[in-house]
Amino acid sequence: MKLKNIFLLIILFFYCDNDILANGHMAGKEFIYENARMRQVLSFKNNTISVQSVFDKKKQKELIAENALPYFEFQINKETVLSSMPIWEFIKYEERSLANQGLEYIFYFKGKGAYKGLKMELYRQYFQNSTLTREKIQLKSTKGHNFQLNKKEGKLHFIYPRLSLNNNIKGSIQEIQIANYQHWNHTFYPSIRNHTLTDSDELLLKGPFSVTYTGNHKVMSTYEHASQDEAKGFRLSAVTSMKKGNIDASQGVEGDETEIKDENFWFIAHHYSQSGNTRTIATELIRGGYFDNEKIPYDSYYETVWNSFSFIGKDEKIEPLIHHYLFSQITEHPKSRESYFYYNTWAMQRELNKKGYDLRGVLTEERILREIDYAAQMNIELFVLDDGWEEALGIWTPHQKRLPNKLTPLINRMKEHNMIPGIWLSPMAIDSLFKRYRQHPEWIIRRSDGVPIVAQWGKTVFDIVGPFSDLFLEDCKKLIDQGIRFFKWDAMNTFNSSLSGLNHGDKSHTKKERIERYNYLFPFYVTRIMKELRKYNNDVVIEVDLTEPERCMIGLMPLQEGIFFFINNGASAYGDYSTYRTKSMRTVINDYGHFFPKELFTYAVYPHDVAPYCAQHYNINNTLIAGHGFWGDLNQLTPKERIGIGKTLAKAKRVRPYIHGIMTDYDVNVGASPEIYTQVDSMHAFGQIIGFSGSKTRLPYKLDLNRSQLLGILNHPYTSNHKSISMDFNFKKPDDTINAFLIGNKGEKISIISSTGQLDDIQLENNLLIIKVASASTVCIKYEDKKPIKVIGGNVRSQNVNEITLYSKESEDISITFENIP
Repeated sequence: MKLKNIFLLIILFFYCDNDILANGHMAGKEFIYENARMRQVLSFKNNTISVQSVFDKKKQKELIAENALPYFEFQINKETVLSSMPIWEFIKYEERSLANQGLEYIFYFKGKGAYKGLKMELYRQYFQNSTLTREKIQLKSTKGHNFQLNKKEGKLHFIYPRLSLNNNIKGSIQEIQIANYQHWNHTFYPSIRNHTLTDSDELLLKGPFSVTYTGNHKVMSTYEHASQDEAKGFRLSAVTSMKKGNIDASQGVEGDETEIKDENFWFIAHHYSQSGNTRTIATELIRGGYFDNEKIPYDSYYETVWNSFSFIGKDEKIEPLIHHYLFSQITEHPKSRESYFYYNTWAMQRELNKKGYDLRGVLTEERILREIDYAAQMNIELFVLDDGWEEALGIWTPHQKRLPNKLTPLINRMKEHNMIPGIWLSPMAIDSLFKRYRQHPEWIIRRSDGVPIVAQWGKTVFDIVGPFSDLFLEDCKKLIDQGIRFFKWDAMNTFNSSLSGLNHGDKSHTKKERIERYNYLFPFYVTRIMKELRKYNNDVVIEVDLTEPERCMIGLMPLQEGIFFFINNGASAYGDYSTYRTKSMRTVINDYGHFFPKELFTYAVYPHDVAPYCAQHYNINNTLIAGHGFWGDLNQLTPKERIGIGKTLAKAKRVRPYIHGIMTDYDVNVGASPEIYTQVDSMHAFGQIIGFSGSKTRLPYKLDLNRSQLLGILNHPYTSNHKSISMDFNFKKPDDTINAFLIGNKGEKISIISSTGQLDDIQLENNLLIIKVASASTVCIKYEDKKPIKVIGGNVRSQNVNEITLYSKESEDISITFENIP
């Protein structure tokens, strides 16, 4: 970048209000976006398109190299088209405010010369006080013009975006994959890999996250797609899989003849190259992105996935950047980031099935109503009806015999308890005995001899990359009309459809090409349905079940609209009430939690307290960290147990608004002695501390905190000083667990600064402080600008001008009325 431009940027930085700078505008043939962190310049000069500048205001450094390669390139009509070619006439731009507080700019271009009739829309999203830029491209034709995407030398050739960076050191590159399935724990895991890049070298990485280091920055790139990362868990030849008894037998999938290799589900890559002092990062299509000679439509568009680019200082941590991106910047559906304590009926059905009852037949109106009432005692906020409510798989209407009054009485009962009605669907499944199957045989996924494959639960499945997606969309809308506000979508497997005549190829394409195009488009179609349902009713949230291998919706694209149900039966069989299964669940937050928001994961624990395990408390604490779900037969719990769980959830819900979106602080592995998970809003002194230990141990625990904002701590003794709180965590046996809830005073200048016993509840309203004591305690209460005028309960041990100490017996309440001092 020229010295003159750098000088002007420095002047702007020091003389302009940062709040005013969070906007974009045209300056001649350049579009300039500026916020408190960065200044970006897009140039449209001479009918070209380039990222002219990305300037870091904090470090006063330019990231874009002067010898930058073209911003994009792709093959159209058998020619390589570059962003640097003088064929892109800028027409206009539009600005849209996003629901996630960002700004979206859509730039419109039309082709010139040989590309007259070609249209391009460039979408870019920016965010206040953030360096992240999120972007995608849409290509369109004008009616009467023929433009085709082509391969180059037999390979896809679509490169976008591409950025050439000033790189003062030739450092490492970190790749973060997120979808490696592990059989030992029956769940997906991230995989973080480090790579090196030297001069004239190249790297092709899957990602979807990659981080490169420059002399001054860490630069992160992402793309938003979805697929499993490795072939582990996939069938190699499923024709005889049922006879061999491999993984397909347990899933009930038979008939897919496609050999699965790692590269089959690698569709998009980050391409790194190094030339002298310039490092280039490009996102490239490598499989399934389009057919050779695929027409660019005039009545719709060809689109890329969303990509993002962001940077931080070289000594800053990348995890908060990813966390913030996934929590808010990737989505315009904040409802999907809210977290509710929920109950799902499936494990109850499994419990009764083991006792001889029909697995789905037990899901009667009478039993569901009883289960809703049980769940209400536990303070459950979301109730999910699982498989069995429906007439049949693919026939998404209430079962006529089990639910003769349909969903109405169930939804009404849930609403009486202020619960969100939720429901399970297997979107692709279809029972061959029903009319819908006979009406659309062309949608049934088949093997090469025309026989339908047998998928989950012994049923056939529809191909979703075609007209069926619209039919399923309407199914869901009808359920929304009946009051459903939460969907659990199960069995969103990759079934490798090679059907022709739908939306992923015809007979002019090979079977391999149709399968690859289907698998690439699969997350586009599913996410489109999710988006349409959110537009239909903004309260609707969709959870995608990822509890088996081949659930290739794992990736960033579904997180644009929904969340993941992440672990099912874990490392053990159904019915394991011990801590073992719960530990397997905790690996989810332990491995992903440093960069994935906990609100994106749901999983369900058993709340039973069955001898000899007595693991109820352990299970509940586990789901407080993340997951927030409960399974099982609630009838096995006593009313006292259900109400006790409800009291714990009430405390968790009290602090939840303050830790919403806050990263979990932890640095231990599951099973450690101990492992502590801290989620605290230190500004307002609300939060929770959850601990587990694999063995009997003690831990002196200290947390920095502004005590003036703290009202008190529930469930654990503590002491404090002006800048911190201290607790002595005593794990009395192997697999013991503790919890503590921090309650803020909302600026009321009253604080219980210590307690020798456990406090069950603290309430402060209109200068009335009420303390419910769970065990015999000596409590010390500090107050500023106030004085106690009435004390009920407890024995006063000491008192001075702004502090009082009282002793209270177990279950003895203390109430203190204060008067403001003028």
